[in-house]
Amino acid sequence: MMRVFSLLSILFGKSPRSVIAVMSVGLSVVGVQAARADGHDAGKGVAPPKPWTVHGLNAMALEDLGDIDWTPVESGVLGNSESTLFEGDNTVAVWDAGPAKLTLEEPLPYDEFVVVLEGELVLTDDSGHSMTYKAGDMFMLPKGFKGTWDMTQSYRELIVVDTQAYNEE
Repeated sequence: MMRVFSLLSILFGKSPRSVIAVMSVGLSVVGVQAARADGHDAGKGVAPPKPWTVHGLNAMALEDLGDIDWTPVESGVLGNSESTLFEGDNTVAVWDAGPAKLTLEEPLPYDEFVVVLEGELVLTDDSGHSMTYKAGDMFMLPKGFKGTWDMTQSYRELIVVDTQAYNEE
């Protein structure tokens, strides 16, 4: 397991301890989940998953989703794109949009682990507290978050979410 955290730390430029702290919030390790991508239980002859790189994720073509229609867009570009990399108990996807400022009026219905791949994001909660995230940053956006999602420039992220909650949305 420590090897996974070390590899993630190299990939995202964070210390293994930072990666462990982020991952310890209850997410399954993506690589372990990806081993089950073909429907077999891990450890029963399933080949190790192929690696993802930041360069590869930034270069990959995504599926055009059209205009953002699931939350109000205060300003900016309406279009967004996404490609699902894995779907099991958790969904792993790459999403991009922006620049745009979105208002999350309804509480987020699931926890969302985010790795910023490109651009900058400013999250501001309903109380006015804000945090800025840039390429290489990782964070866990907790279920129930309400506020603004401000992509100050073209933005791309890797997300990991609970599949059932994500698909109910």
